[in-house]
Amino acid sequence: MTASVQARLRRIEGQVKGLQRMLAEGRDCAEVAQQVAATRAALDRVALDLIAAGLEQCVRLEAAGRPQGREGLARLRRSFLMLR
Repeated sequence: MTASVQARLRRIEGQVKGLQRMLAEGRDCAEVAQQVAATRAALDRVALDLIAAGLEQCVRLEAAGRPQGREGLARLRRSFLMLR
């Protein structure tokens, strides 16, 4: 999972650099806004995938009777709520 997340973040980094170029070139604000929305959606997908992976780990810990599972679920819930 880590390698795929890093690859996606590099792609998002490229999108952000593209946004900077668009602004420097004076591109139409609607075009820039569309790319901002696409970049934000990509970041949201990364965050949700990370939270989903964390949930899976917490469920395994909880099933094993370990308190870290419940604590992790509470942290992930807060993280999820921060997304919107």
